[in-house]
Amino acid sequence: MQYDQGGGARIASVGLLVMGLMILSGTASAKHEPKNYPESGKVIATGLDQHDKSHPVSGGNGTPVTGGGTYTVYSHTYKVETDTKIYELDCGKVPMFFHTTGKGCGGQKEIQIGDVIQFRIEKDSAFIPLPDGSEQKLRVLSQELKPESKAGEAKPADAKP
Repeated sequence: MQYDQGGGARIASVGLLVMGLMILSGTASAKHEPKNYPESGKVIATGLDQHDKSHPVSGGNGTPVTGGGTYTVYSHTYKVETDTKIYELDCGKVPMFFHTTGKGCGGQKEIQIGDVIQFRIEKDSAFIPLPDGSEQKLRVLSQELKPESKAGEAKPADAKP
């Protein structure tokens, strides 16, 4: 009768492989923690941001035969008022064909004046959660303190010196 002497080594190898996969899956799940959206604000205005685009040039030896020139497209912007700041956010979606204005942000229900949105700020971008669990990135065009916040730092008119 013959015995397979490599069986113990195979079991150990499989065991190490399983343990390694468990550690990697635990690390991967730790990286996918739910996002936190600490900012909350009301959309108080909408607008459009202008983007200049170039038509592609085609031809021979670098000389344009067809195409060329520039055209203007627009993306939606949103002015969002939080407790202390006012943000201007650019959706960044520009049209692909035959239109001058891109779609609005917010998923299937586009953001409207009066909507209260949750978001987080990271560097020069704002991220809003979408109903499908993903998030949408908007560019922060500007942020400023609310006028009440600026005035709140000054002395009240009835204060005595």
